[in-house]
Amino acid sequence: MAIAGVSTLALLLPAFAVAATISAPAPASAKASSVTILSSVTPRTVTDPDRVSVELGARFSSSVDGKVSAIRFYKGPQNTGPHPVTLWSGAGKKLSSAVMEPSKESKSGWLTVSLSSPVAIKKGQNYVASYVAPHGAYSADEQGLSKAKTHGPLTIPSAGGVYAYGNGGRFPTNTYKNSNYYVDVVFTPGSGTATPTPVTAPKPTTAPTTAPTTAPTTAPTGTPSTAPTTAPTTAPTTAPTGTPTTAPAGASSVPGTLNLPRIPWEGGSAYWKQFPKANAAGWSDPSFFPIVAWYDGMSTNAEAQYDKKVGINTYIGMDASTPYSLFKDNNQFWIGGKLNSSFTDSSTNWVGNFLDDEVDGRFTPAEGRKHLQALVDASKGNGRFNYANFTQMVMSGDMNQADAQAYVNNYTDAVSLDMYWYTVPFCSWTPFRQNYITPVTQANCRTASSYGKTMASLRKQDAADGKLQSPWQFVELMNGGPGGGPFTANVTPAQLKGSVMDSIINEARGLVYFNQSLSGPCQSSNIIRQSQVTPSFCGNAQVAAATQVNAQIRALAPVLNTQSYKYSFGTGLDTMLKTYNGAAYIFAMVDGNSSPGGRTFQLPADIKASSVQVVDENRTISVDAKGKFTDSFPSESSYHIYKIG
Repeated sequence: MAIAGVSTLALLLPAFAVAATISAPAPASAKASSVTILSSVTPRTVTDPDRVSVELGARFSSSVDGKVSAIRFYKGPQNTGPHPVTLWSGAGKKLSSAVMEPSKESKSGWLTVSLSSPVAIKKGQNYVASYVAPHGAYSADEQGLSKAKTHGPLTIPSAGGVYAYGNGGRFPTNTYKNSNYYVDVVFTPGSGTATPTPVTAPKPTTAPTTAPTTAPTTAPTGTPSTAPTTAPTTAPTTAPTGTPTTAPAGASSVPGTLNLPRIPWEGGSAYWKQFPKANAAGWSDPSFFPIVAWYDGMSTNAEAQYDKKVGINTYIGMDASTPYSLFKDNNQFWIGGKLNSSFTDSSTNWVGNFLDDEVDGRFTPAEGRKHLQALVDASKGNGRFNYANFTQMVMSGDMNQADAQAYVNNYTDAVSLDMYWYTVPFCSWTPFRQNYITPVTQANCRTASSYGKTMASLRKQDAADGKLQSPWQFVELMNGGPGGGPFTANVTPAQLKGSVMDSIINEARGLVYFNQSLSGPCQSSNIIRQSQVTPSFCGNAQVAAATQVNAQIRALAPVLNTQSYKYSFGTGLDTMLKTYNGAAYIFAMVDGNSSPGGRTFQLPADIKASSVQVVDENRTISVDAKGKFTDSFPSESSYHIYKIG
C-alpha cells in the first residue's frame, strides 16, 4: 500500500512542480493522472456474514478541485449484483449514479463502475461514494478506518465508512466500529487545480534585483483545507420539516428494515433448506424452532402428544424399539441413528445425525478429531445434518484454542455445549476460577446471564472459520448432576425460564433440555414422562415452566427466525432487537454485570412510539418524547418481551 501510494504521488509531482515554479498554466501534457485512495488493497474480511440489502460507502474530500469519473468497490465472490453506485454531496444530494451489468462484473476483486460523465468536485468539500450490496455478503473490516487514509489529494477521514440498510437509494450516514467497507473513487485533479494563483512572470534578467511582486499561494498539503463535517445522524427524508419527531399518542412507526447493523447469523429457518431431510420435514418453515428432549422415551401417541404440549418437537436418545410411525404420525423429529427396520432412507422425520456427546472430554484432541471424522464420513450423503454436543472445555482456556475451534467447526451443522450454571458446584468453588473466553464473575455466576455468555462463547468459537452454523443451548430441566456427586440445587421454575430466554437473547437457534435428574432428592431418568404419569412428581413445576417458555418460543418463532440488529438500549441490559411484519420486538433481561432493578430503554431513531406492549403480561408502558421508557426486573432471571407496532 505504501509503495503504491509513493508511485502514484510520483506521477503527480511533475505537474505540481511545474505549477509551483512557473507562472503560466501547465501544458496539457503535464495534466495530473487519475488517483484512487485504497489502491489495490485486499480486505481481511472479504465476505461478511450479513445477508441483508445495504448501501455501503465512504466519506471523502480532496485538497484540490477535480472530477470523479468512477466509483470502485471491493467485491467478494458471494457479493452478487446488480451493484448500483452513487456519488453524493456531503449533505446527501445525489450527484450521479450508475450500474454495471452483472454479466460484466468479475467474480471478485476491485470493480470500477464508470459514471455517465465525470462529476466536478470542489476542494475542501465533503462527498460520499457508495454502492448497494443487494444480498449483503459485502467486504468489511472493523477498525479499518480507525485512522484517516490519504492518497495524493484525496482523504477518507477516520470513521469514514458509512452504511444505510434498505434496497438502495438511501444516503448512508451510519457508522460502526470505524469499519472500512472498501469503497473508493477514481479522481482526476483538474488542469491546473493544484497551481497557485497565476501571476505574471518577471522578465528574465541576468540577476533579478527584486523578488516577484506576488508570492505563490500555499502549496498543496495533501489534506483537505477544511476539516470534514460530521455526517448527518439520520438519512435525509422527503417529509416536510414540520413532521413530528415522535409518533402521535397511541401510534407507532416501525420501518420494514431498521437502519442498524445486523448480528451475524447462519440464516435462520432458511439455513435448513440445504439439508434435504430437514427441509422436507418443514424445518425451513419460519414457524419452526428446534426444541429438543435429551433422552426421552415414547411408546404411544398419547406420550408423543404430551411431549408436544410441553413444547418438545425433536428427540435425541430413544429406545431402539421405538417405531418410526410415532414420529411421523405426531409430526415429531428424530436426530440419531437408525433405531430399527421401520426407519428407512425415505423417513422424512428422521432429520439429523447425532455424531456423539462430549467427545472433547473423552478423547485426546487428535483421537477426538479422528473419531468425529469417521462418524461424518459414515453419514455422508444421507441428506441429514450433523449434530454433536461438547463439554464446557471448548469455551475455556483449558483447551488449546485451535483444538476447541476444530471441534466446534469441522464436523457439525448444529452444535451445542453443556454447562449447568445454576445446578453444578463450579460457581461455589473457592478460589473461584474464571477461565472462559466470555468472562463469568463469581458474583453473577449462578445467574441466567451465564447461559447467555455460554452461547456468546460458542458463537465466538463457531465464527473462527468464517462460516456459521446453528448454535443450540443445553438447559437443565432439574439439575446437571453429576450423578453420584455432591448435590448443589435444582433449578427453580423462574431460573429455568430465565436461562432459556437469556440463551435466546444471545442468539441460540435451538434448545436442548437435559431431561434427567441424577442427584439430589428429586431424581428421574425421564423428567418429562414422569411429570405426565405422576401427579405429585417433585419436578412438575419445572416442567410447567418449560411448557410456558416453550409456548412463547413457538408463538414467536417467525420473529426469532429473522436476523437480529446490533443495538444497545442502555446500560445494565442484555437485549435482542428484531423486526417482523411491521412490528419491532425487544427481548430484554438484566446483564451479567449488574444487579436486578429498574432499567431505562432508549429506542433507536428509526422507531417512533408513544407506548410499548409487554408481551404476555397484559400491560403497556409509555414512551417519552425522547424515545425512552423504563421497566423493572425484580430478579436476575426476570425477562420481558416488548412489541412496538
